[in-house]
Amino acid sequence: MANRFLSTPTTAPEQGQAVSSNRFLTGSRSTTPTPAPQNDEWKAAGALAAGAAGLTGLGMLGSKLPGKAGKAFEVLNAIRMQMMLSGKALPKSLLGNVGAVVNRSLETGSTRPLREFASPQTWRDAKAAYSSQSGVRANPAGHTGVTLPGPTPGRFMGAMDEATQGALKRSGATAEEAANETLQTPLGVNFGPMGEALEGPVAQYLVPFRRTPFNQAIEGAKAITKGMSGTDKGARRALSTHAAVGSIHGAATSDDSMPASIPLAAAMAGRYAVPYGLAALISRVHAAGGKGGGGIASGMLPVSEYGIESAITDPVRPFYDPALFRFFK
Repeated sequence: MANRFLSTPTTAPEQGQAVSSNRFLTGSRSTTPTPAPQNDEWKAAGALAAGAAGLTGLGMLGSKLPGKAGKAFEVLNAIRMQMMLSGKALPKSLLGNVGAVVNRSLETGSTRPLREFASPQTWRDAKAAYSSQSGVRANPAGHTGVTLPGPTPGRFMGAMDEATQGALKRSGATAEEAANETLQTPLGVNFGPMGEALEGPVAQYLVPFRRTPFNQAIEGAKAITKGMSGTDKGARRALSTHAAVGSIHGAATSDDSMPASIPLAAAMAGRYAVPYGLAALISRVHAAGGKGGGGIASGMLPVSEYGIESAITDPVRPFYDPALFRFFK
């Protein structure tokens, strides 16, 4: 006698009816897949829209609070931002500073940017910027709020950004070129009215640390276009170097499902992070045993521990789950 708990039913199915080999595991005689519910996508979109609207209102309200209330709001937001910077953002930023002078050397065919960066003047500039408000205002967020006391990640990052730009200018770069190399060009320059809105007070709460990733994207596109045009030998040299190294890096890490080294290397690539990341991704996909993207795109973000969606839907997350803790997970 057939065992209906282990085998197919003893009664023949009707013509055209599919039968499961174990209806007690599948819960149905038919193998026709049940359509996945679509509500989750709408809920996620709704949560994102509601979070964006809520943070926009909160930002507008907080920026207009008078006296001590407004000051307290600014302090809390400043703490939140430093918590977000406490993970991989600082080493990525420092690597980006080194990469900026390397890129300039590749583009100009000169070692002067490297020599200026290694000069004592760079460290004097970094110390002065760290002690002043200007270094803090030059941080990747473009934030103009309060300055927290102590050695915060944002102060280190802002100070080194300013010192690196100084080294680039001493090597012959214009102020605009130095800002481009360090990905600190005001968004209004690259993105027009939309960029100006992103630099506004509301966007400081809604999309923290937006300057570097937005500039990373547009400067990467410019680097690819300029390098492939063949009219600028320096740009072509820099592009081909990053593409070659990215390809080798991608192939070398093809067996690693989530390579941590590629996002760090992309951060060091600076303006060439996009072509570097694309070359690594393509190489991983085509390499034997490659695991595909492995979170490379999201890992390239300066504050990769918190995506834009997370920053909007859960803005207090840095308080209970700071990036420093996530760094070691």
